[in-house]
Amino acid sequence: MTPLVTLAEIRQALAENPDRLAEELLPLGSFVRHKYDQGPAWVFRPHRPEDADPRELAEWELTAEQWAEQMAVARLALRHDMKLDALQEGFARV
Repeated sequence: MTPLVTLAEIRQALAENPDRLAEELLPLGSFVRHKYDQGPAWVFRPHRPEDADPRELAEWELTAEQWAEQMAVARLALRHDMKLDALQEGFARV
């Protein structure tokens, strides 16, 4: 089974160290890291339990509720890192 990261865990970790990349908090080989690595097109899609992809549920051994939370964690992490990157590198970076 894939390692799970809860929304509460990621929020607490980022609150304690807002300059840290959220990516560093996502376990390698986990579903949440896989989705994070796929980028905004995949992470910013609807992620309610009823939106869960049956193939992903089977492949990653997740329930629909776990899938939804991991998608929410990936979205939060990606948003955080995109904002952090914009602040550190500038909005006009090509």
